[in-house]
Amino acid sequence: MYKRQDAIELILDNLNSGEIIVSTTGKTSREVYEYRKNKNQGHQNDFLTVGSMGHCSQIALGISLKKKDRHVYILDGDGAVIMQMGSLSTIGTEAGNNLKHIIINNGAHDSVGGQPTAGFAINFSEIAKANGYKAAFKAETEAEIIKCINELKLSEGPSLLEIRVNKGARVNLGRPEVSPAENKINFMKALSESEKI
Repeated sequence: MYKRQDAIELILDNLNSGEIIVSTTGKTSREVYEYRKNKNQGHQNDFLTVGSMGHCSQIALGISLKKKDRHVYILDGDGAVIMQMGSLSTIGTEAGNNLKHIIINNGAHDSVGGQPTAGFAINFSEIAKANGYKAAFKAETEAEIIKCINELKLSEGPSLLEIRVNKGARVNLGRPEVSPAENKINFMKALSESEKI
């Protein structure tokens, strides 16, 4: 299986430029930020959900309801989804076609010590569909991830992709160089400017 960082890089490389990304707290957001920086890409379309475990999907839902002409991608973790499982029913009943939910499942609370979750013991796809998601996909290999991302992009939302990965992160993984407040302001400014185009 892939590592989370590798999966994130594949996801970002295979999405259309300018897509809205809302990423979960911890190492996922750190890896999104670092990859954008290494590729000399801007951060203005990424909302890094710092210190709010389990809430990135509801933040993304709100954005998707306001920005119906934009695809909104959630980069979530298994532990975060399990922590706020009720958010799936809210998404399933309220979200439009533009919301796409990606769960990067490593079976662990990786950002706070690696304690195991029930992520590998439950079926996120069936749970999502039972809560009203229109489609659900699952991937592990590079080929599967690329294939499923392309299917996710074309699917009617809300839809879900579970990517199973190994736990662990680089020891020298950096942290965002902007504060959460600065990230929020820059993100809101980019969303506001897109309305004027």
